[in-house]
Amino acid sequence: MPLQDQLYNYFELDQRVRAMRSRLDAATRRKDAQQRKLDQLKQAAAELDQQLKTAKAHASTLQSEADAIDERINTQRDKMNSATSNKEYSALLVEVNTLKADKSKVDDAQLESLTKADILDAEAKALGEKVEAQSKLVANATKEVDEAQSEVGDKLKELEVERDAAGEPISDDIRKTFDRLSHTYDGEAMAEISEQDRRRMEYTCGGCYTLLPVESVNALITKPDQITACGTCNRILYVSSELRESLAASK
Repeated sequence: MPLQDQLYNYFELDQRVRAMRSRLDAATRRKDAQQRKLDQLKQAAAELDQQLKTAKAHASTLQSEADAIDERINTQRDKMNSATSNKEYSALLVEVNTLKADKSKVDDAQLESLTKADILDAEAKALGEKVEAQSKLVANATKEVDEAQSEVGDKLKELEVERDAAGEPISDDIRKTFDRLSHTYDGEAMAEISEQDRRRMEYTCGGCYTLLPVESVNALITKPDQITACGTCNRILYVSSELRESLAASK
């Protein structure tokens, strides 16, 4: 088999491998994207949960402070009831009023913490619902990957083996050039020559649409064991069997 035919056969098989792999790759990318979003939501939920715990703990601490102040107020009131002089009673009254003022500040701070805790609790519940919904999306995306793997897995391996076998007769240098072009042009390492005007001998590269010298077309027809590249995009050129037969018949 001439080199051009070997290379085109390898190219066709590589295209089929890429097409088959694309579904699996796309499904995997979708799953990964959904998983990243789920991870972000879980991280946000964990941070929110920590804020909620801190707010509740602060409110609990303030409640303990308020209880302690109430206890001190009751103690001072008992002392007031047993005071033996106006001076002692007045001093105790000042202290009670001061404690009441302190208690009011603690109560306000506690109310603020409890309000914050209520807000955080509502946000946590809403975020929990988002985590649950996103978890379902991840599960569906994982199922899609499994289905794609099940559908194309064995076929893809078989086709890869067939493609690799088709590439064995091709020299390493040409294979390296092909692989480099495939990487550059997302699998489109080869480009078909398009006939624009036979009478005027106008032909273009099917990859970059650049006008090709007629010598490139002739080389592909007359030298089947030689590769010809587009002078602009460097893709490896090939002639379809229909155009090849048509050109041969016109001579």
